[in-house]
Amino acid sequence: MRQKLKQFIGFGLVGGVNTILTYLIYLTLYQLINPTAAMGVGYGLTSIFGLFLNDTWVFKAKDRRQLKTVAPRYYLSYGLTFILSLVLTSFWNDFLRLPKPLAPMFALMITVPTNFLLSKFWVFREKGVAAHEKKLNSGPLIGGLLAF
Repeated sequence: MRQKLKQFIGFGLVGGVNTILTYLIYLTLYQLINPTAAMGVGYGLTSIFGLFLNDTWVFKAKDRRQLKTVAPRYYLSYGLTFILSLVLTSFWNDFLRLPKPLAPMFALMITVPTNFLLSKFWVFREKGVAAHEKKLNSGPLIGGLLAF
């Protein structure tokens, strides 16, 4: 249980850092290029960062997984949860009449755990072994910033 909690917290930290970096990239670019394109650039760049950190730190790849296998699964899972987020936000805004600023927060309560489960049991599954079935090593994260 402790191992799963560590992974979920790590997954959340990677997602939080990616969100901040995406927003900073957006703020840097939106006046130079179309705002939608700026958001796309931010998302594209930080998704690569997220793929790397989730693979090497959160789900602790012992061997180098084949990027050609992991990357499509990674982007498919994020695409599916993105669509789920759009559907949920629309439903809560249009049908339940939740305040527009709150609807995405409710969507996150469903999409983050969904994305975590997809990542844990499908995206970062190692040759016949799911990430939850292997023993994780303890160790510091990024220069000892966070030790698990």
